[in-house]
Amino acid sequence: MIDQLDMFGGDGAFLNRMRHNWKTAIESGGGICPCCDRSGKVYQLRLHQTFALGLRWIDVHGEEDGWINVQNNAPRFMLKSKNYGMLAHWGILESFSMRSGIWRVTPKGKDFLRGLINLPSSVFIYDDKVWAFSSEEVSFRGCFGTHFDFDEMMSAQFRWANLQVKKK
Repeated sequence: MIDQLDMFGGDGAFLNRMRHNWKTAIESGGGICPCCDRSGKVYQLRLHQTFALGLRWIDVHGEEDGWINVQNNAPRFMLKSKNYGMLAHWGILESFSMRSGIWRVTPKGKDFLRGLINLPSSVFIYDDKVWAFSSEEVSFRGCFGTHFDFDEMMSAQFRWANLQVKKK
C-alpha cells in the first residue's frame, strides 16, 4: 500500500492542511469537499419525544429475546420518519444486521427507559459516526415535550466547548 503522505511528497503537510481545512468547514456550517464534491456537515441530533416513544415501543413489542422487525410491525409514527435507528448512536438500540429492519433495545437503553440513567441530550454526527455528545443530559421522561426541530439540526454550529468527546 502506498503511504498517503508520500503521494504528495515530503512530510504530509499538504494532506494535513487539507484535513484541517475540511474539519474546519464541516464544523462551521458545512461545505462541499473539493476532492469528491460531497457535502459535509456535523449534525446535532437531540433526544426528543418521538425517539423516546419509538424506543419504548420497541422495548414493549420485542420478542422474548428483544428483537422485533420494526419495518413490518411498527406503528405509523415510527415508519413515517424512519429515524429510530439514530438511537443506536447513543448505544440504546441495536440492529440485528445492516438493513434487516430488525432492532432491539440494549441493556443501556433499558436502564434509560427505567429512569436508572440519563443520557447526553444531543449527539453530534458526521458521516454517520459520533464525534461528540453534549454535556447536557436528559432522562427518558425529560424527552417528552421536546420535539424534532429540523432548523435546529441544520443550523447548529459544532463547537467543542461543552461537549463530551466520544470515548473509544
